[in-house]
Amino acid sequence: MLPEFNVKSKYPLLTGAAVCLFVAARCFWLWQPERQVLLHQRHFLDAVGDRKWKKIEAFLADDFRDRFGHDKAWALRESKEVLRHFFALTIEDSETAASFTTPEGAGPNMATVTAFLKLAGSGTALAEYAKSEVNRSREPFTFAWRKQSWKPWDWQLTTVDHPLVGRGEWQ
Repeated sequence: MLPEFNVKSKYPLLTGAAVCLFVAARCFWLWQPERQVLLHQRHFLDAVGDRKWKKIEAFLADDFRDRFGHDKAWALRESKEVLRHFFALTIEDSETAASFTTPEGAGPNMATVTAFLKLAGSGTALAEYAKSEVNRSREPFTFAWRKQSWKPWDWQLTTVDHPLVGRGEWQ
């Protein structure tokens, strides 16, 4: 003989199923490549503004290079040198757009984000100079991101390009 079905027991089961469905749909939406890259971009800029060096280092790929051939260690060292002159720093981005390249149909593994950056904050004379140079620039910054593994959230920055990046005046 079959046990009787208790009507009250189906509500927790349906609630649990609805919650699981909502979480799965949210993850599917959030893990789309464009959303992940733009989310990483925002978190990277926030980490730079807050000068959270461990986070910044984690965002940079081991093979990071700028247009002048400077590597990850150089980028971290020089960023620390420039950003130490800021007492407070906020980095705002506008007109941000992401584009993807797909090598050999393997899925969107490379992304390029272009953004116009504006710096706000206060600091020493060098900070004010850096802020004015970035804010008056008419060219966007270009950030190249690469998906490192099968995980949808595993993106790292491979290069940053802008006429101001790597210039001798920053050294």
